[in-house]
Amino acid sequence: MVKTRHFSRWSALALILAICSTASLQAASVNYGNFGPVAPGITFLNVVESSGTDGVPLYNSPSPFATGLNFTPTVFKSTSTGGAADITDGQLNFTIHGQDGNGNNVAISSINLSENGAYTLSGVGTAATQISVGAIMNVKITEIDGVAVAPITVIGNASLAKNLVANAGVASPWALNVFIDVQNQLTTLGVPFVTGATRADVVLNNTLVSISQAGSAASVSKDNFQISIVPQVDVLPEPSTLAMAGLALCGAGLAGRRKRS
Repeated sequence: MVKTRHFSRWSALALILAICSTASLQAASVNYGNFGPVAPGITFLNVVESSGTDGVPLYNSPSPFATGLNFTPTVFKSTSTGGAADITDGQLNFTIHGQDGNGNNVAISSINLSENGAYTLSGVGTAATQISVGAIMNVKITEIDGVAVAPITVIGNASLAKNLVANAGVASPWALNVFIDVQNQLTTLGVPFVTGATRADVVLNNTLVSISQAGSAASVSKDNFQISIVPQVDVLPEPSTLAMAGLALCGAGLAGRRKRS
């Protein structure tokens, strides 16, 4: 955690910018390995978390579910009292690969980050006593329709802020969501595809900030964190299926001719 006892010199924005200068100091990291493929064919490769401010793990080991990963953080929080300020930053890196067990391409149509937790703003003070939450999702598409391409980067972000004057409370809920429509982004950029993006490198950066005053306390925690994918499967009919369909059409044509005769 990055702390200061001089809240008047800091704002939530200043603290978020401060983390950029400490990101290069990410000495601590945890590699959780690979997960999947989960139906219908999404694999998460080399899932790594790190932090420039705190020891890890912050997110904890993920649990895979159909088309996604679920994390249950237990110590991902920021707390300050008596005029202190605190920032906690966590980062997740992983690669998404789309392919089912039969070798069919599975497109990464969209990627969604959803998270929630609780915050507390209490005591005596002004709007300078505050908490903020920020999330940035950087997606680098490296493969389309199973073929490697020059990287195409798309970015999504979201943030929220609460202060003692407008949002005082104890263990009050908060929620944040970042959604990237990958298929729509490719269409907007004029990138041709049949199925869509089949491999992408993802970097997620999460920040929790708390700023207090002499007579106040501020804290914010992350309790749930989830990454979900909307897949698009490219399944071509088997040759036998095409043959059966052709026979059925022929049969329908012969039946029609008999009726007319």
